[in-house]
Amino acid sequence: MPRMHVRTDIYLFRHTFSVADVFRLLAEPSRRHLLEALRDGERSVNDLVNRTHMSQPSVSKQLRILRDSGVVSLRAAGRRHLYSVRGQSLREASEWLSYYEHFWQEGLSRMDEVLRQEPRPRPRRRP
Repeated sequence: MPRMHVRTDIYLFRHTFSVADVFRLLAEPSRRHLLEALRDGERSVNDLVNRTHMSQPSVSKQLRILRDSGVVSLRAAGRRHLYSVRGQSLREASEWLSYYEHFWQEGLSRMDEVLRQEPRPRPRRRP
């Protein structure tokens, strides 16, 4: 199977970021929680702290990891730092997963057929 990569700009140089790296990032529940909070648009660190109920140092640490990997971006707006999701890395992972969707669909369809063909048990009569 070909290895898929995402190209991201990190610290003014090109970095190859594999789909496996995206899955490793998403394996951490606090990072998934932050991405969910960013789903609706840009958020400041304080807003993310309030939405996720995580500590500020923890939010900052996870955002740094997500930013360094290219999954989120940072924009300065005066004294505020606003974070947002960069979809390219996640899109590549989604595309990789889509190759396997037909296996899930086929398996669910076969299971549905088996369940329809199985005779239904009769309720027991009580004496």
